[in-house]
Formats: sequence, structure tokens, C-alpha cells
Amino acid sequence: MRTNETARTLVINHTVKGGFVKGLVRAAALAVTACAASVGLVACGSSGDSTGTSGAGGAVSLRIGYVTTPQHPYGIAIQKFKEEVEKASNGQITINTLPGASQGNDVTLLDDVSGGSIEMAGVSAAVFDNKGVNVFQPLMAPFVIDNYALSEKVLGGDIGQKMLDSENGPKKLGLVGLGILEGGLRKPVGRSVALKSVADLKGKKIRAPASKIMVDTLKALGAEPVSMPLGDVAPALQNGTIDGLEANYGLIVTQKFNEGAKYVTADVTLWPFPAVVVINKDQWNKLSSDQQKILEDAGKNLAKNSVESFTNPAPGATNFVKVLCDSGMTFAMAGAENRAALAKAAAPALDALKKDSEEADLLKEIEAAKADTPAQAPAPLPAGCKTS
Repeated sequence: MRTNETARTLVINHTVKGGFVKGLVRAAALAVTACAASVGLVACGSSGDSTGTSGAGGAVSLRIGYVTTPQHPYGIAIQKFKEEVEKASNGQITINTLPGASQGNDVTLLDDVSGGSIEMAGVSAAVFDNKGVNVFQPLMAPFVIDNYALSEKVLGGDIGQKMLDSENGPKKLGLVGLGILEGGLRKPVGRSVALKSVADLKGKKIRAPASKIMVDTLKALGAEPVSMPLGDVAPALQNGTIDGLEANYGLIVTQKFNEGAKYVTADVTLWPFPAVVVINKDQWNKLSSDQQKILEDAGKNLAKNSVESFTNPAPGATNFVKVLCDSGMTFAMAGAENRAALAKAAAPALDALKKDSEEADLLKEIEAAKADTPAQAPAPLPAGCKTS
């Protein structure tokens, strides 16, 4: 019987934090709870359902981890990916989704899939630079990708494919890149004051993922970036450890950040927040060519399918903006003058990207795609939303 991966991860975490024996005992108890409570996890302690075959074309089961909840846009897009793969393979490939993987820490998740302790993952593009992979950083260039049509064009087109195929991309970490999905355009979120201008951000402690481009941008805007795992953000808002964060509507709702933050700046888009779907190279090599093609084909649909969850949501899908309106969150409006000043202040972060020739070329291509993509007016807020 194969040891459950959740237990192994918890053992490691508790071994680092405290004594090995205590870690083992605590991990065993937590693994039982996690297995019972987690949505979409593979059966606890089951055999033969968590790793691939030798590639002879037989049935294979693969796990795919991501750090958010299933209701978040990451979860919605990965569920669609799972359904496409399983349908195209006539059930010969089973995808087991692992929401909240690696304790909500994208950097840890990247380590887990690179090391082979999980077969697949949807990892936030922003954190790849922690492992020396910088080709995805131009995607988060501040104030460049500011609408979903442009995001789909970039992520699902030649630019995104170049990033996936680059020798400085996922290959560098022993991974195969299958596709890039959109997780939602990110906006300034303020705990007790609206973050509408450079003056509003000055000196504020703003949570950001462990991403150089994001940290550099927030510093350029006068804020004090604070990097912390996703699971630590809500308590930090509640107790005032941070003054705000950058987030999309789906993240605010699914992580309940609106319980600790009063404001979101609706007309400012800092950057998109894509995730790169990757598979461990050793696992990839065990698959048959037909199985590999099925995964590749589904990967190419990730950008389109994820953007559609924003622009044309399925019937019954959660309306994140309405949820926030109903909860009493205030939608701040910065206005054109403040938006222009914010973009100007962030320019040094863009200049840093241009120091690397590959990143500079990719940024130029994104900017050219933007010039060819009509601007999109933001969707109107539901009636009754509080604004400022």
C-alpha cells in the first residue's frame, strides 16, 4: 500500500518545525483529517491510483495539485482540463485534483512537482522565478495585460507557447509545460483604506506572492511588500499584520479576504495571475505518445477555457462581484489620472525585465499584442454596490 502523499508532506513540514517523532504522530492524525475533508483528493491509502504507467498505453491515474479552492478560477479551469482529458482518453487517463495542495504554498508545490512527489500541478506563473525560471515574468509586467481578451491571446497563443517551450522554462526544472490558464486580473485590496493612488500605497504593508516582478513593482509604488503563503493572508488581514494585498475577485471571495478588508480598487488592474500547468518529466516519459497528445491538446485549451469562466461563466457559477457587493465591500474608483500616475511609478519594474534579452523580447511581443487588441470596458457593477 502506497503511503498517502498528504501524510508525507505533513511529516516533512512537522519534521522541519519540530521533533521528528512529534511530527510523525501529528502528521498521521492530520493526514486522516485532510483526507476526509479535502475535495477531489485521491482515496487515502489506496494503491495503484496515484501514479502513471510505464507508457504502454494502459490506464493511468495522475494527480494535479493547485493551491486554491475548487471554486476559485484555478480550480474551475483545472476541473475542465480533467474532464477534457478523461473524455478524450475514454477513461484511460484519470486526473485526481488536489485543491489546497502543498499547504497553499505555490513555491512548495513547484518543488513537489519538480521532485516527483506529485505528478502534475497548476503553479502560479509568478513564483517560477524563485527557482531561476524567469520566462513567465513578463506576463505579470505591471499595467500591461489589463483585459481578458489580451490575456487569452498571450497565454494561449505563440507567446505563451514560447514560454512553455523555452530551454529556460519548465524544462529547466525537469518539467513539461502543457498550458497556461488565467486566474483573474489582480487589483489593489485595502484593509481599512482604499488603495487608489501612489500616495495611498506609500508605506503600506502589501502582501504579494514570492515573485520578483511583483515585489519590485510594489516597491516602485512606495509600498512595503510582504511575501507569505496564501493560507496566512486572511489572519494577517484580520490582525493588521498587513494593510492590503493584490488579488482578483475570485480569490477575495474563496479565501474570504473581504472579512478582513473593506476596499477593492475596481478600475485598476495591476497584472493578470496565470498558472502554468506542468507535469513531471519522468512521469511524462512513462506515458504513451497517445496519452501525451491528449494532455497536450487539453493543455492548449486552458487559456480559452479559463478566460471563458470570466467572460461567459457557466449557468449557476458564482458571481464573485455580486458576492462582494452583497457582503458590503466597497469598490473604489481610482480614475484615469491616478491610473496613469501608478503606471508611471511602476516603470522601474518594467525596466528590470528588459535587462534579460529573452524576457525583453517576450515583453515586446506582449506589448505588440496589446496594441493589436481592442481595449475592453470593464463590466458594470451590480446595482447596489458600494463605491468610493
